[in-house]
Amino acid sequence: MKILDLCEFYSTRGGGVRSYLTRMASAAASTGHELVVVAPGERDEELAREGGRVVHVRGPRMPYDPTYHAPLRLDRMRAIVRRERPDVLQVSSPFLPAWLAASLRRDDASRVHTYVHHSDPIGCYLAPWAERRLPLSLRAAALAPAWAMMRNVTKSVDASVTAGSWLTTQLRAHGCERVHTVPFGIGHGAFSPDRRDLALRRRLLGKLADVPGARLLLITGRLAVDKRPHLLVDAALRLSRDLPVALVVLGDGPERARLQEQAAPLAEATFLPFLHDRAAYASMLASVDLLLHGSVCETFGFVIAETLLSGTPVIVPNAGAAPHMVDDGCAMIYEKDACADRIARAAANMLRRDPARVRESALAAAARHPTMDEHFERLFAFYEELHARKLRAPKLSRLAHRRAASVPSIA
Repeated sequence: MKILDLCEFYSTRGGGVRSYLTRMASAAASTGHELVVVAPGERDEELAREGGRVVHVRGPRMPYDPTYHAPLRLDRMRAIVRRERPDVLQVSSPFLPAWLAASLRRDDASRVHTYVHHSDPIGCYLAPWAERRLPLSLRAAALAPAWAMMRNVTKSVDASVTAGSWLTTQLRAHGCERVHTVPFGIGHGAFSPDRRDLALRRRLLGKLADVPGARLLLITGRLAVDKRPHLLVDAALRLSRDLPVALVVLGDGPERARLQEQAAPLAEATFLPFLHDRAAYASMLASVDLLLHGSVCETFGFVIAETLLSGTPVIVPNAGAAPHMVDDGCAMIYEKDACADRIARAAANMLRRDPARVRESALAAAARHPTMDEHFERLFAFYEELHARKLRAPKLSRLAHRRAASVPSIA
């Protein structure tokens, strides 16, 4: 089975979608499938990799984060889809790629069209704006056009895939059709409390290494305003008034320089780029005392799950996937509009708990998630069933096919 992914947000630096598709390609290679990713890039080029290819279509740099490029050459992307003739056309963005995929529906009656709900633009940008700017009575009306767009995206495909049942419930509540849960997985074999590295921890604590009760905090991910890293650094600064605190910021993005300046008053603050070495990354997660997480619109928090799998507790907002991934024993959940003081107090409360009990709770919470291999096995089986149904009814009209395409949810 050939799967072609029409991608929009594919950074040259990394990021959640790119990481997911890289893992998907490896899974495809081990199961006899092929993945072709079509994504905007700096130049027109085709790169071979295990499990398939990445076909870059030249596009201008995004103004806020120039490691992303805009998919403006829809004619080129359309030609690539027609040349490749995939069995499954998978869309990773609800914007231009989704529109392009919908325009290609008539090309091949046997081809399956799917949408993977990686990002939540409504929860990430529009809903917070409405909550800040509008009275409660006007918010639903202000968001109505965005939800209408999302309903159109889900109507244009045979199935939309979400990482968790909570997200499926949310989309269906807003009238989105044919939404199915295929739970995302994590690398159970790669992360463990046993990865704790005392030498690494001592190095990151720096001048606080010999200070009794010193704590090592971690902020990780794309350093952009939607992840709210400035709020987290502010919380670390507030916490440092009462505890000896060292901070590690792991990642990169347009806010990096401003964050470094903001964190300067801390006794010890280390900024590191993304760790592409998974073993080094696992050691980092197991060696810190606490993860501070700020994003209110995660559809699946890989870093949250991997941190828990490392036996490390987390502080997360009550929004998006985060509250659905943790337990009270290993996490403190703060309200999504909480100030830095409240986040600092939550962190202080967590750091006072018994580490052994916290670790046990964290491992239990992480154990609920499948492995990445299990996720892709279920996803590929789902796609194969959708494709088989298409092949059995190639002459159905578009309307009749939509009525016949109701596949039971995997969740």
